[in-house]
Amino acid sequence: MLIVEVKEMQVEELKVLELTSDVIFKAFMMSKHTNRLKARMIHLVTGIDEELLLHAEYQSVELPVKNKRDKVYRTDIVVKIDKHILNIEMNADYYPEYKVKNSRYMNVIASESFETGEKYDNRFVIQINIDDFDAYGLDELIYEFRFMEVKHRIIEETYVSYHINLSKIEDLCYTNDERNELVNILKIFKATNEEELDSLRGEVYMDEAIDEIRRICRDKNIIGLYNAEKVANKVMNNRLDYAKQQGYEKGEEAGVQKNKQEMIIQMLKEGLKEETIMRIANVTQAELKEFK
Repeated sequence: MLIVEVKEMQVEELKVLELTSDVIFKAFMMSKHTNRLKARMIHLVTGIDEELLLHAEYQSVELPVKNKRDKVYRTDIVVKIDKHILNIEMNADYYPEYKVKNSRYMNVIASESFETGEKYDNRFVIQINIDDFDAYGLDELIYEFRFMEVKHRIIEETYVSYHINLSKIEDLCYTNDERNELVNILKIFKATNEEELDSLRGEVYMDEAIDEIRRICRDKNIIGLYNAEKVANKVMNNRLDYAKQQGYEKGEEAGVQKNKQEMIIQMLKEGLKEETIMRIANVTQAELKEFK
């Protein structure tokens, strides 16, 4: 008599990496497998034709600078369609300058070209900020900003900026079907485990996006970048705190720059990839070479 012992296989629990992370957000937003969800989400926020968004190219780009002394800006995601340019930014943490930074992104995108000879003078610039906090304290899900002549309420159709308040979504219950749909989409960005993700399944675009999140969270290269980002951000925060203690109140430029340089040198010593250091420290490849 043959006795076969069957051992129950243990399935390793998936660690869901936060979509508010710069690394994970970009991997998710630039994946073709999330195109349906992105198109639906942007359409629900802006009203742009969903079919155009479905076939758009999602890029992470470095914005042009006027001279070497100008600060380098790297967008999270840029989408170019028809007469629109969209800039989609994930803002995981609140800091006083973040509104200024996002406004500068819009100005640079509107005034400069990403490709030689290409101008966007007559394009409508739209920025979507996905904020993991309530930036304005008015308890709204979406804040919409436009240029407007105050006295006559004339709106200039050149720029529009949306701020999506992720901290609001858990408290919302809408009767409007489209608003409920948008809230469910946004919950993907706040999911912290498989159970929360699977509870959002149902629509095809949601299933595709959740499957892609699972793939991203198992990708060893992405996990490595994610861990490096976490460590580098912690080091940067510690160094900035130290700089303030040493007299660089409110992160004055001299103290911040010195600690940023030390952080870059340390990351190089630890063997982090150049693109990772460039993204975290917000420097160009030419600037990075100065530290080698």
